[in-house]
Amino acid sequence: MAVIRAEHGRVEESLVFEARLEEVVKDMARHALEEWDPGSSDFLVIRDDIEITVVGDVEEDVLRELETQGRVESEGGETRVLAPIYYISFDNEMIDDENYIDKRVLVIAPLVYKGFKDELEAHAASMTAPPQRPGGIKKV
Repeated sequence: MAVIRAEHGRVEESLVFEARLEEVVKDMARHALEEWDPGSSDFLVIRDDIEITVVGDVEEDVLRELETQGRVESEGGETRVLAPIYYISFDNEMIDDENYIDKRVLVIAPLVYKGFKDELEAHAASMTAPPQRPGGIKKV
């Protein structure tokens, strides 16, 4: 499992654990809960699925685990995986009635193939990047 910690548009920590996904998520949520300020932010744990198409090297142990959950299809040299991904947001801010920005998050997912950790890092960093204001508009 990969655990990526991103803050303010940067990856601050990138770890790999040999453990069950659900246990890693629970442990990381407990850790993030200690850093959470309930007076200024929501605490969110969100589970989602991402579809990944892999051509070539697939991490066999991860693939076997996902196969037991009915999350893998192979056809013509390609492997399609529906991988679970968790987001733990513990420092965020509402910017209007419907939108918020994440300042600090943990992104947790199985490492389906080599190079996937790099993609998770980029995704986590982009999630916490400060929003861009339209050209020329400055906050006063």
